[in-house]
Amino acid sequence: MPFPRVRLPAVILLFWLTATQVYGQDIRPERYAGTITEQQLMYHILYLTDSLAQGRETGTAGAVVACNYIVDKFKEYGLLPFGSYIQGFVCSGNRRGRNVIGWIPADTPGSDEYLIVSAHYDHLGILNGTLYPGADSNASGISVLLTLAGTFGKIKKDGLPVSRNILFVAYDAKEFSMTGAHFFANALTIPTENICLNINLDQLGTTLAPPTLSKDYVLVLGAETLPQHMLKSLNNNNSYYNTALDIDYSFYNSPSFAGIYFSMTEQSVLAQRSVPSLLITSGVNEHTYKPTDTPEIINPAAMQKRTKWLFYVLWDLVQRW
Repeated sequence: MPFPRVRLPAVILLFWLTATQVYGQDIRPERYAGTITEQQLMYHILYLTDSLAQGRETGTAGAVVACNYIVDKFKEYGLLPFGSYIQGFVCSGNRRGRNVIGWIPADTPGSDEYLIVSAHYDHLGILNGTLYPGADSNASGISVLLTLAGTFGKIKKDGLPVSRNILFVAYDAKEFSMTGAHFFANALTIPTENICLNINLDQLGTTLAPPTLSKDYVLVLGAETLPQHMLKSLNNNNSYYNTALDIDYSFYNSPSFAGIYFSMTEQSVLAQRSVPSLLITSGVNEHTYKPTDTPEIINPAAMQKRTKWLFYVLWDLVQRW
């Protein structure tokens, strides 16, 4: 016997159609992770290492080129200024530094919790007539930051909920005693206890310094500063979404080296203020701080895997916790 036909009220039908579209396909993180491509990551690196950027030394015209590129991308992706996109400061030698800050506000009414994703964009510039492009150090970190910013910009544009504020911060003047990071921390208008996590990205583009035989690796420093549920998020999202990275927390089984390296990178500034802070890196290699740090040493496939994994971790932290 055929089932009787049931007429759905128009309002219920409209809700069902909307829910199917929004809460079905669109809310799956895999859909957004699928937009993260090798070509996209390499485009940012190629731009930032072009001779026009002159090696991105703080206080030079090349640094302004890089700064303006990041600002333009934040605007293109729909990120809001956090007061202003550019945070100016002065560092040693009376050089003008410029941090760039983009903001994705939380949808939860009254939310005062923040995640900070950071990376420095400055490098050595031109020394004795030789260009130091800084592809891995740290055009790679900025490329990952911009790609994550663009992905969460799409999520915001599609109307999906973001329960925590996300700040994307591109620091200047890492090579001048991390002046940009110190200035940002000193100028913070939000209490540090409201910052749930800082993820800093520095040298994330190569497979030249693996801790094991696997080339699909990523090094994580600072995991001991994290609450347990955040630490689980790093591992669980790697296995659940099959990004299949070898996540190494030991930094070559050298606690003393890990401590030194952690203290030399920007997340240490917020860590000193009791903010849970991570450094994500592929490690120092034979091209670091040399003219041979060019786009040719970058492994786009490895960068893509690392970026997707970071996206899943951030998705988890803004959606669930």
